[in-house]
Amino acid sequence: MILPIEGKFDLVGPSVDDDVRRAIARYGPVAVKESINRNTRPARGRRPLTDWPELREVLEADAREWLAGGDPFHSRSNYSIAKDFADKNPGHSHPGTMKRIERKLAKKREFMTLMYAQTISYGGYPYTAHIRALKAICETNFDPFWASVMDDSNKRLADYGAKMGDVPPTHMSFKEVEYVAINTVLTLRGLGALDRQKGSVDPFGMASNHTTSISLQD
Repeated sequence: MILPIEGKFDLVGPSVDDDVRRAIARYGPVAVKESINRNTRPARGRRPLTDWPELREVLEADAREWLAGGDPFHSRSNYSIAKDFADKNPGHSHPGTMKRIERKLAKKREFMTLMYAQTISYGGYPYTAHIRALKAICETNFDPFWASVMDDSNKRLADYGAKMGDVPPTHMSFKEVEYVAINTVLTLRGLGALDRQKGSVDPFGMASNHTTSISLQD
């Protein structure tokens, strides 16, 4: 028999990592990351132009194509996206706006696309797609935050395997897997799986090597 356990978010500690994991489980990693950036960034100097919200439709389209196994960076060039953006939002200078957007896309389009991909895939795609997106983020950008999200996601998968005695069905989203991992007690079948998985934080071979650092402020 599987008994549900109510998830609780009013706990504190015992460490900052525990609080962050609870916040991620409740609001998602992107919202937590953005909140950390907002609340730790010093407010000084001229605020840089933020074009990414206006590029949301482009990035979402890129993310869905990537999740489907395509190559959005080949399908649409940075130049064509920047030109379309400048046509709609010329600012003080159409050529200047176009160059600014093209420069930002060249620097961060891939990473921002992967950010959208992991957000979209959390509840709307098979859990393997979400893990694939997180792994790609870690391979693209060495950031302790995303490394911890990847590690935490692997732990959720391990918890699911321990409690249910098998890997999740391929149709389940990561959101569904996480709910079961958090809110389900061990089944008798899962007790044996727990012994086999003990000591492993990456039972499904999902760990990544992290190589590159990219700032989110530009």
